[in-house]
Amino acid sequence: MNQITVYGDSIAAGYGAPLSHGFVPVLTRLCSRQVNLPIDYRNYGQSGMTSYALSSALRFNDAWVTGGLTARTVCILIGGDDLIQNVPILLSGQRAAVERALKASAFAYTASLRRIRALTRRPLVVGTIYNPYPATKAADIAVAVYNERVILPAAEHVGAAVAPIAEAFSGRQAELIDGYGTGVAGAPGRNGVAFPIHPNLQGHAVIAETFLPFVAPAFSRE
Repeated sequence: MNQITVYGDSIAAGYGAPLSHGFVPVLTRLCSRQVNLPIDYRNYGQSGMTSYALSSALRFNDAWVTGGLTARTVCILIGGDDLIQNVPILLSGQRAAVERALKASAFAYTASLRRIRALTRRPLVVGTIYNPYPATKAADIAVAVYNERVILPAAEHVGAAVAPIAEAFSGRQAELIDGYGTGVAGAPGRNGVAFPIHPNLQGHAVIAETFLPFVAPAFSRE
């Protein structure tokens, strides 16, 4: 089946973009055009989804399991909500607590990828998470540490490719984030956006374009 399956949080769900213009449908259209094949998608993006919740869903939710079984390739974009939940710990400066939080996140993220690997040996692509608050040094450090300590090792563990979303957004947050304001954590955004953390229309397109080189080859193979 020519299908892309995506698991993730509100960004995967398409927040910040008009209907059918989130990165998942955009990626599907780009891929279909590039390989000249009809391609469908299943999008399991949900607002607030953490890697802990994803691991559970891949164990107990039949629909989510089916999405992995029927995919030609699987993409994961998750971790922002994990990081938000751990912000008080990461900012506490207590080294032992920070290490425990990172290890717990790494365990949950890796467990999610291992569950997908148990369903399919098809290509698996994970995206790094970007920092929506580049004017806040602590946010910059926290996102970088999460990518380096959680996402990259988990991807290596299961042989997944890594789409460098963080790199694609670096220095471009003002043009790629919906309602971007000052870039300071906690500050309200523009145009009534209380929390300017989601990609805008252009940001979703950039995420799709960043995933594309890792996804399209799956549909070129016999």
